[in-house]
Amino acid sequence: MIRYIIILLFLTMAVVIFFTETQPYYDQAKALQTNNQLLQEALVNSRELQTIRDDLLSKYNAISQDDIGRLNKMLPNKLDSGTLVAILENRVKNYGLLLKRIDVKEYKITADSLTVVGNPALPYKIVNLTLILSGPYASFLQLLPDLERSLRVFDVQTVNFSIGSNNIIEFNLTARAYAVVPPAVIEAINSEETTMEAKGILEMLTKLKDIKIDADFFKNEVFKSFVDFAPSLEMPNDYGRPNPFFQP
Repeated sequence: MIRYIIILLFLTMAVVIFFTETQPYYDQAKALQTNNQLLQEALVNSRELQTIRDDLLSKYNAISQDDIGRLNKMLPNKLDSGTLVAILENRVKNYGLLLKRIDVKEYKITADSLTVVGNPALPYKIVNLTLILSGPYASFLQLLPDLERSLRVFDVQTVNFSIGSNNIIEFNLTARAYAVVPPAVIEAINSEETTMEAKGILEMLTKLKDIKIDADFFKNEVFKSFVDFAPSLEMPNDYGRPNPFFQP
């Protein structure tokens, strides 16, 4: 009987020692094992991340700088109102039309204007353009093809016109232009916690997988046919009037 009591006592002491002394080391070993697994997964993801990055850089570097410049003019990363006004004013005057008024206003997207379900964020910005012109109808018809083949994208929405005095037609044209929203910069997450670092690498990997570069787009004949109507601004070599007090 005493023997069983001693065995039971030792078992009880072993259980107490396990939960008081051994359990913390066991939990720590289990945590290290989990972190090791996360690190292994992060290592695999980082290698895949580097492969995808190198592939994207290779495709991007294969595109000529002229094509990249044309693409940036087609869809710039900001709503450059001055360039839009300069292009439109230049084309209007080219066909002898009188530009009476031009309004440039960024289109603000609200919840009521969205018809899609899910993330309402759009990858581009919209600017609304309103032009009031006057002149011959034939000249206006010549203007429209220029807007169609302009390298800077113009999306004509509506055209209204009325006849004024001396049979001069007044045109009210509304259109849209677009600008690309710059993507969020992909940065590594600096953290002392292995879990956060692994999640950061996984997040970067997911973002890079969503990036697609179609180099064939620049070979498309339609893209090549677009004309850059943006006027080149040349600064004069001399500024202001000569200094009458200057002694050479």
